[in-house]
Amino acid sequence: MSAVHVRVRAGGEHYALPVEGVREIARRDRITPVPGAPPAVLGVWNLRGDVVAAIDLAAMLGLAPGDGEGRIVVVEEGERHAGLAVEEVLEVEALPTTLEPVDSPYLAGATLVDQVQVGVIDLHALLAAAREGG
Repeated sequence: MSAVHVRVRAGGEHYALPVEGVREIARRDRITPVPGAPPAVLGVWNLRGDVVAAIDLAAMLGLAPGDGEGRIVVVEEGERHAGLAVEEVLEVEALPTTLEPVDSPYLAGATLVDQVQVGVIDLHALLAAAREGG
C-alpha cells in the first residue's frame, strides 16, 4: 500500500483513504433511497450510468451522520465499489508510515497529521461490512 492517502472529514473527524483505492471524487448529487437498507446506506447514486451504493462514512464508523452536503468519494477494491459520503475532502498527501493501533474493525490504524489525529480506513473491511449490511 502506498503512503499517499486522500484525507477527508466525516462526522467531524479526519480519516484517510488509500489513494490506490479511490476511483474519483464527485459532488454529492441526488441519491435515491433504498427501502429496508441499513442506516449507513443512504441509497444508490447514478455515476454516469453506473449504479453505486452511497454510504455515509460517518454512520458506518458509528459517528453522527453528515449534514447532507459534501462530496462522494468513489472507492473500489477488486469487484467491490461504493460511494462514501463525506463532509469534505481535505488533502491528497503522504501520511507517516507508522500507524498507532486503534480499536475499530474499519481502521488500519491512526496517525497524527499537523497535530490532528487521522484514522486510516481499511477499505477491505469497510466495503465487506457495507456489503453485508454494516
